[in-house]
Amino acid sequence: MRVRKIAATVLGLCLLAASLTGCRRGQQRSGAAHTEDPLIWYNRSGLYAYFPGEEIREIASFDSERETNVIQRILGRHDPSADVAFSADRERVYFLRNYAEDNVYSFFSGELCAKNWEGETETVAEHIVKYVPLAGAAVLGEDKTGALSLSYRSEKGGLWQSEVIAALVLDFRVSKDGRRAVYLTGDGELFALRFGEAGERVGEPQRIGAGIRQLSFASDDLEQLYGSDGSGSIYYSAGLTPLRVVSVDVTETAFISKTGHLYYLRDEHSVPENLGRAETDTRGAKKEELSQQESEASEEVEEESGVQPQTAVNGLSPAQGKVLCYFDGNESRTLLKNVSRLSSVYSDRTQGDRALVWQGGGNSYSIYLLRDDRALNTGLHLTDRGLLDLAFDASEDKFYYVLFQPDASGEQKANLGTVFEKRYNEEGMEREEALFGDVSGISNAQGGVVFAGAEHPNESYASLAVNGETLAERVASYQLVRENGSALYYLKDALSIGEDKQGTLVRWDGTAGETGEELFYGVSDYEVESDGSVTLLSGYGDAKELWYYSVSGGRRLLDSAALGFRHSESGRTESK
Repeated sequence: MRVRKIAATVLGLCLLAASLTGCRRGQQRSGAAHTEDPLIWYNRSGLYAYFPGEEIREIASFDSERETNVIQRILGRHDPSADVAFSADRERVYFLRNYAEDNVYSFFSGELCAKNWEGETETVAEHIVKYVPLAGAAVLGEDKTGALSLSYRSEKGGLWQSEVIAALVLDFRVSKDGRRAVYLTGDGELFALRFGEAGERVGEPQRIGAGIRQLSFASDDLEQLYGSDGSGSIYYSAGLTPLRVVSVDVTETAFISKTGHLYYLRDEHSVPENLGRAETDTRGAKKEELSQQESEASEEVEEESGVQPQTAVNGLSPAQGKVLCYFDGNESRTLLKNVSRLSSVYSDRTQGDRALVWQGGGNSYSIYLLRDDRALNTGLHLTDRGLLDLAFDASEDKFYYVLFQPDASGEQKANLGTVFEKRYNEEGMEREEALFGDVSGISNAQGGVVFAGAEHPNESYASLAVNGETLAERVASYQLVRENGSALYYLKDALSIGEDKQGTLVRWDGTAGETGEELFYGVSDYEVESDGSVTLLSGYGDAKELWYYSVSGGRRLLDSAALGFRHSESGRTESK
């Protein structure tokens, strides 16, 4: 299963075509409010932004020779476009400049600046490593010493002031609306912060947990938080209330981003924690009190789902396997015993509410699909090399897998198999159907469209087949235009040029029997927008041409010497 599975997601930018060459500061401005971030890129002269239908805007100019040399020095190790952020109305832009590198811990810090598009650049704070804009003219940031500070713009004089919130933090998170935040101190204490409409702090920090070494999961609104103590205990907070224990002796976790629920593996003889007990209770007391509850919960699940403790299939004793549990924000339920592996790879890139679990050991594993509080037996087993790959549909209740199945003469190519589809519901698996063959893996499946391919041994590319129809043989990556549908861009005939892969970018509209329209040669990087437009880098060396293609077919050269542009966090789907 070497085919890499990363979500084929898209950026939410809506760029319109216009004609402009070079990177100059524009004079025309749109009166419409901006609801999405612009395209951000940089060259040796500065940082730039491009909004729909408007002139290119300059964010920062690398005027000094020192700053230009710093940008040249950090190439390939740090992307300054990733340090750009905006206020909610996109009228104020934040960025870092005058970078300095910590040679011991290998991180970069810089001078945090802010500006309105028509205004002067203002210094917000020094030596900032990470920051998040809040509501109004305020920023929460961490400096190179680990101190967390709240910086805000004074109404009188327009100067920025800062107050230290904590002397040392391990992590901090800010809600999507900028009105809430949590931070974890070096002493393992977790605090909650609240902010007003102008970014002002409301009240004092509230301590909601202690003994925490890591923030494991935080929802966008911070309504759901999980933390761990580094010794196997998992804690949970709902609505920034004090942390409660979910379980102890946990060995693996899978957080489901869509629901904020948790699957976890724990030792067979440890007991899930009672969320109603105070966190100061001892582990021993909790285990003794809840042992009967665990037994009853396990029997209830086995009775309802028909799942029995599995030991005969693989010969493992229960003590050698783990117990799989499901936590829905209120209580934990036991789903399976004798589990060897928990995987959330597939849930991360699809619907966000599915996961897989391996039950068994040695050379024999049964594979279960986890859906909320149910463990559905897929009927698949990892008995040998017969099972080559697994995948979910991103929008339908379908489950795909690739089986190595030689024909009657046994002449099927090694490491190639047939794609099968199984439908399922909340109760279990339904019918099975063979779709097409001669592939080694599935990279994505959405809306009944299956993207698969055959790897080339010892190469970083693969063929790309959509529902069994091969589009190209040497494909390095692709991106879908829509979440549901088959239209896509893909990079074919890819060759390695130094550390880069360069190839021909093709746009395919999903028409059967066609392989798509070739757009540009020598493409090393690209990003697909939600409307079907695309931004790409083409050329050789560090500086490249930055092009924008509209969905109507128009194209625009944004920069003839760009070094890089900002990507979405999710990235593209690689062929391997």
